[in-house]
Amino acid sequence: MGCQCSGNTNDKYAIENILDPNFDTNLNLNTKLKTTNYVKKVFYLINKIRTNPAQFSEYIISSEKYIKEIEDRVIYDNKIKVALNEGKRMFSECAEYLRTLPPMEELSFNDDIVLECPTEPNSIKDMNYFKQKVIEKKESQRIEAYFKDSISEPEISVLLFIVDDSVKNPKKKREAVLNPKYKYIGISSSDDISETKTEGINKDNGNNGDNNNGENNTMKKTPFCAYFSFK
Repeated sequence: MGCQCSGNTNDKYAIENILDPNFDTNLNLNTKLKTTNYVKKVFYLINKIRTNPAQFSEYIISSEKYIKEIEDRVIYDNKIKVALNEGKRMFSECAEYLRTLPPMEELSFNDDIVLECPTEPNSIKDMNYFKQKVIEKKESQRIEAYFKDSISEPEISVLLFIVDDSVKNPKKKREAVLNPKYKYIGISSSDDISETKTEGINKDNGNNGDNNNGENNTMKKTPFCAYFSFK
């Protein structure tokens, strides 16, 4: 996956380096929790987008080449297949939005708002499990937005929830990640499954539930999920 973004590639945390599949995730978040490579990479990538939205717009445009029409369906096809709604029109709209979006402060990782991801396959796929975790967390913490994702490739995961070309409630994930009022983020994921090949087509159904609550339903040999929360 290439990117024509400009910037200082000598900077370890330059967006080009974070987008690289070989990005060194042997780095510390300010957390006492066990974190996966997915969590680390997504966290740094989200903050790079927040501090320089216009730069990520170039990556979105360069990713349009992976949008295809297969059997009357619009598909993002790069490493995995994900069903889209509007396709290139939404990618272009998002890129233009990011070009005009002012930079904002980075989010701080907050252990207190992390929603613990399950490891058991049936729970990973169970939306009610996620909803229950949200309810439990709200009893002790004031989380304002949350969503579930099921794409295990971190670069593609971030790309698609920033574009957020969902059938139901499009742009809700994007609005949460790029909300300048939020100061804190919690991210968890099930085990890294970088060696697992995906099958079938992931359906990006967007949000279905309360307040930025959504997931991409997947067909995989090994299920994956990531939970995001903000305040």
